[in-house]
Amino acid sequence: SSLKPRRSLPHARGVPTSSAMAPEQPKRPAGGAYGIFMSEKRAEFTKQCAGQKASVVAKLAGEKWKALSAEQKAPYEKKFVEVKAKFDKDMAAFLAAGGVKQKGTMALRAEKRKAKEGKAKKEKDPNAPKKPVGGAYGVFLSENREKIVESLPKDHKITDVTKAAGEQWKKLSASAKKPFEDSFAQKQKEYKAAMEAYRKAKGDAGEEAEEDEEAEEEEEEEVAEQADMPKKKLRKAGA
Repeated sequence: SSLKPRRSLPHARGVPTSSAMAPEQPKRPAGGAYGIFMSEKRAEFTKQCAGQKASVVAKLAGEKWKALSAEQKAPYEKKFVEVKAKFDKDMAAFLAAGGVKQKGTMALRAEKRKAKEGKAKKEKDPNAPKKPVGGAYGVFLSENREKIVESLPKDHKITDVTKAAGEQWKKLSASAKKPFEDSFAQKQKEYKAAMEAYRKAKGDAGEEAEEDEEAEEEEEEEVAEQADMPKKKLRKAGA
């Protein structure tokens, strides 16, 4: 009689593979005590700022946090210490179980941005039109920078310039800000016309140049609100 072909046994269902059994890396807590506060109050602040940008929510949260007394902040500080201690313990257990530490989201974003900046510096056409950024405040800062610098101590920091400019800008009336707003609108108009001509002359290279300008604008577009901005976004405004 002919022999029947031997059938291979199927893998047992429900048995986890080595990859499925790998421990999951714990997430590092960020933002300190303020991060805990923001996490607990985010829904409340988001509701108050319904329909507005995330930056408005962050600004409101920052103002609320600053208004808290040291005593009111203490519970959040204590909770962060506890969360951080748990993270350290979980991370030690993760590594002891054979886990491989991966870079966090912020670190990966920083690397990606750095690589993008390096690429832009190598490939960017110096003759490409420069996109105006910073809004009306950017125009105000540009026109008044020298005067502001002269009013500050010789050992002042770059951030002191933007801080002083921001305070002066906030004190201006709507009518006083109008010329700067008109000037920025004109700069945008001139940029669009120049970029259109550049694209026609350069073809694909022109499209790439515009994309580079937009990438740079991601960190500069809110310079007009610099008094409420994180330091990392003050760099180019104060350069």
